[in-house]
This record gives sequence, structure tokens and C-alpha cells, in this order.
Amino acid sequence: MFCKILNRGKGRKLYLYSLEEKKYIKTKGLESVSQTGQHLRWNELRDEWVFYSPLRQTRTFKPKQNKCPLCPSTIVGSQTDISVTDYEIAVFDNRFSALSASPPDIKNIKDVIVNQSYGYCEVISYSPDHKINLYSLKNEQIMLLMKVWSDRFIKLMKDPNIKYVLPFENRGKEIGVTLDHPHGQIYGLNEIPSIIHKQACKQKEKLIVTNLVNSINNDLKISNNDNAISFVPPFARYPFEIWIAPFKKVDHVEFLNNEEINSMAKLLKSSIKRLDILFKKPMAYTMAVHFPPKGFEGSFHHYIALQPMRRDQNKLKHLAGIEQITGVMLSDIIPEDSAKKLKSLKID
Repeated sequence: MFCKILNRGKGRKLYLYSLEEKKYIKTKGLESVSQTGQHLRWNELRDEWVFYSPLRQTRTFKPKQNKCPLCPSTIVGSQTDISVTDYEIAVFDNRFSALSASPPDIKNIKDVIVNQSYGYCEVISYSPDHKINLYSLKNEQIMLLMKVWSDRFIKLMKDPNIKYVLPFENRGKEIGVTLDHPHGQIYGLNEIPSIIHKQACKQKEKLIVTNLVNSINNDLKISNNDNAISFVPPFARYPFEIWIAPFKKVDHVEFLNNEEINSMAKLLKSSIKRLDILFKKPMAYTMAVHFPPKGFEGSFHHYIALQPMRRDQNKLKHLAGIEQITGVMLSDIIPEDSAKKLKSLKID
């Protein structure tokens, strides 16, 4: 894997990842946007921070392909966030970021605890092809993507202020995606969210993910190869939820060899394809790439979770009042039935 770094101005950088070393033709690209109004407020009732970023209201929304900020720029005419004429995978600082490594000053607010919005919000574009999707990428491209996720995790965690890094993808108009181009995001936070801390503690205490990977019931297993497995967790919070994990207990794929990474890539590819053919339409989903928070290195089992937003062909999985208010999830489909349907699909 190779990485070329270009400076974009105002502290922004463009990271260009490729399977082999490449030469790039540079273009002007879109101008940076002044970061104003970002800050955090402490919700004492819920014991958590709330992020505020008014700038996000002005972010690009559903542009036509010729105005897409994730397509390559051209020498004359089209300027995008990716200021080269071609690339394989591109990572850059979000122009409409909720967090910043150089956050704006904050004003005191009476009776409210406030803090600067320190952190990172990166965008990761999977391909220069506007119309492609993740599962239609070649295996070696998905392998590269997985290596990029791990590389950004390692790089961002070197910042002593960063305690948690989450690569994720929101896919589908039903989930509120603002850009159709295949992409994800990577957040670097200076606090460990409470639910993430709780899950990391449970992993360290009981090796929950490791035990699932090694002894999952056949009724929940979807597929496996020599090095990795895909399955529906027995406590799935969403209909047709899928986890993909290596058999080897590692923090991230930097600890896996190419054969093992390829095994995971194949299962990620087939899992997304299963979701897309399940109801004969692209599945809206959230994908989370789980890495250890700071302080939990070595006790974590890396995995990828796909949380679909459709429970039937014409029925979305909306969060109902009880779920939004209490955090208690209700699922209309038991995990074993989800696994049975997913496993029965012909994907070749």
C-alpha cells in the first residue's frame, strides 16, 4: 500500500492511497471553508457531550454527478474535494466538519458546560467511479480499503488527545445520505463515548466477540472461510444485521497477513451483496468498523458490523419512540430467521 499526501490549505490534507506507487496530476480543487460555531455542550442529565456545528447546515446536498465533490477534479472546469485527476482511494478532512484539530474559540454560556470541538472528521472515497458500490469493487480494492481504515486509525490515535477512532458508512437515501458517490467517514474523538467504553470493557472482561467468532451457533452463521466468518449476532439489534470478523483476535488488520485480509474482504463483499439482493433493491445500512478505544489495545477483537435499515421489501426499520427515548431496541425478526434468509440467497 502506498500513500501520497497533498496539502490543501488551511491545515487540510488529501491522502491518496493506492495498491502501487502512482503519479498524480494535481488540480486546483474546492476551497476550504472557515470553521465557525463548532462547540460541545455537556448534557448533565444524560452524562454525555452534544456536538454542535451550524456549518453542516450548508454542506453539499444530493448534487448531480457533474457537481459531485468526491469525483476526481479536472484540469479545466470541475473542481472537487479531491484535487487530482484520478485516484484509487482518497481520504481528506471534511470541509463541513463537526470537529477540528484547530477548533474555534468558544464562549462561555451561563449554566452550561462547554468545550472546544477538538477531533477529526475525515471523508473516505472508495473509488473515483461515481456509480460503483462497495460490493462491486474488486477484492484487492476492498483489501486496500480495509488497510486504509486501519492506517487512518493508527495515524489518528497517535494524537495524544484522541481516544477513539470510528470508520463508518451511511448508505442510502433512506438513512439521510447527502452524497451518492460511494464513500464513508472516519471520526477521531477526544472522549470515549459511554456505550463504546462499555462494550470495550465487556470485550476485555468476557471476550464476547472472540467467543462468538469461535463458537457461533450454525443457525446464526452465514458464511465462513479459513480465516474469517460472517454471522448474525444472537442479540442483533436490527433485522438482518451482519457481523464480519477474523478468527484471529486482533485490534485491526495491520496484524493480519494478506491472505487473512482477503478472507475478510470476500465476506464483507458477499455480505453487502446478500443485503442488496434480499429485497431486490440496494439496502440502506450503517456500517461500523470497530477498533479498540485508547487503553483497550490488545484486549479487543476487531469486527465490522452492518446494520440494515429495511425489515421487509417495502418497510423501513425506523426507530420507534421507545427506542429513541430509552435506547431499548425492538426487532420484528429474530436473529435465527434473519440468518436463515441471508444464508439461503444465491450470490454467485
